[in-house]
Amino acid sequence: MQKKSIFWYLTAPLRFLYKIYFLLVFFALAFLLYPFFFVLLRSKRHVHKAFKLKRFWAKVLLVLTWVRVKINGKENLVKEPCVICANHASYLDIVVMFVAIPNTFLFLGKAELLKWPVVRIFFRNMDIPVDRSNSFKARESIEQTKEAIQKGFSIAIFPEGLIPVENVPKMKPFKRGAFVLAMSQEAPIQPITFSTNWKLFATESHPFGAGCPGVSKVVIHPAINTKGLKENQMTRLIQQTFEVIESGMENEKKSR
Repeated sequence: MQKKSIFWYLTAPLRFLYKIYFLLVFFALAFLLYPFFFVLLRSKRHVHKAFKLKRFWAKVLLVLTWVRVKINGKENLVKEPCVICANHASYLDIVVMFVAIPNTFLFLGKAELLKWPVVRIFFRNMDIPVDRSNSFKARESIEQTKEAIQKGFSIAIFPEGLIPVENVPKMKPFKRGAFVLAMSQEAPIQPITFSTNWKLFATESHPFGAGCPGVSKVVIHPAINTKGLKENQMTRLIQQTFEVIESGMENEKKSR
């Protein structure tokens, strides 16, 4: 375990208070917008409207918690349905994703989100839950993502599967699901790097972990083409995507 500095201990109460404030704002907005989400998410016909409301919620939440989003590479966003792959090192990642990507996308996320009070209202009837403990249901979820891409929706996936709890922001090895999906539909992969979220709001259970206002830096990389790729090229595709996303972290280190 890394030794903590005196400054870390002196600022611990401030980080704790900021986290409490962030959560209060999060839940207050969720309750205020609940009636609108309840109506929109009762039918899949309102997906685009629900997505716009999610973007509004995310923007207001970040403004009220003093997090500014700085996006590099907006010109790299593809207009066609794609598989959005991003690193995952903070609870802020999902919120910032809604601000960074203007076109409607669906999340492929863990099924446990459907059990979380309040949070589940943002997930049901729109995004796609995946139960990794049940192989049949996991395959069913992948089929749902294929159908979504065919209907013109992009799919956002954190290919690490879970948020790393050690050596953050170093990424965990990527799982194959996102790449199986992209290759099967010949959809481009849109790599995204969240390079500073881990410093703004940590996922560690320690109540005095990272928590502070600041700038959320996002790098949208050029899309990676998957058309014509064969199954034996998947390992290379995974490695290429990993290296591209990791390069955004490296550039952040150099800029400091």
